Amino acid sequence: MIMTEDQLTNLRLGSESALSYFMDLYSHNLHFFAYKLVRDKDSIPEIISESFVKLWQHRTQFFSVEELKSYLYVVVRNSCLDQGKKVRERYAHHQMEEALLLPNTEPDILTKIIHTELITLLGEALEKLPKQQAEIFRLTILEGKTTAEVCEELQTTASTVYFARSKAVNTLRQVFAKKNISYYQLALFLHLF
Repeated sequence: MIMTEDQLTNLRLGSESALSYFMDLYSHNLHFFAYKLVRDKDSIPEIISESFVKLWQHRTQFFSVEELKSYLYVVVRNSCLDQGKKVRERYAHHQMEEALLLPNTEPDILTKIIHTELITLLGEALEKLPKQQAEIFRLTILEGKTTAEVCEELQTTASTVYFARSKAVNTLRQVFAKKNISYYQLALFLHLF
């Protein structure tokens, strides 16, 4: 965290390499977050780029990394909402009326930010697992494949799949327990999306 705080100081002083550091640190999460809002892969790189341009323009206003991170999420959210407004304006009048009659089932912005952060934590935890355990967890839990499908895809046995999945789940429970997140809360939250 010290390095990140040093980079924040450098950013405030006008260091472009510090800006690059924050771009590397947050671009992936912001991209995922923006996609959850607009579902338009073509417009997302521009939205993310604009958020970092605005960060650069306002770099002297940030005194903590959390302020900077929050600012980026707000800028991306606002840009996504503006993008959505432009798309809605293109609809014909009757199409807009139909869209307004549909109930809004999208989770709120904070929920999407939390979801993005949880996906990041899960990805980091999976990277630390042995390769086979991580792959079997991804295929069975995240992609919902059956044991037979995983056995065929990985050319392995059912007992290997059960054992690797069990070890992965147990390890992830321990990782998330240290962060005061139960594995079951994580699984429930991730499956809501």
